Amino acid sequence: MTEKTEHPHEPHIQILKGHPTDAELVALIGALGGAAGVPEPAQPPHTTWGLPVDKLRYGISNYQRITLQQRIHMQR
Repeated sequence: MTEKTEHPHEPHIQILKGHPTDAELVALIGALGGAAGVPEPAQPPHTTWGLPVDKLRYGISNYQRITLQQRIHMQR
């Protein structure tokens, strides 16, 4: 078996000059984090609720109503 060696986390930001306070570091990290942007939300699954075909008025036992609704719902 091969053992995975864990590498210590390397900092992405280095302070090259000066001595910033904790508040200044927090502000810098917040600004850089906000500049990264927010990923786009995932698209919700397509729903067939409320399609116009559901508003058609056919008799409750009419075969045409059943097949039309089934065809429209399968298309989407």
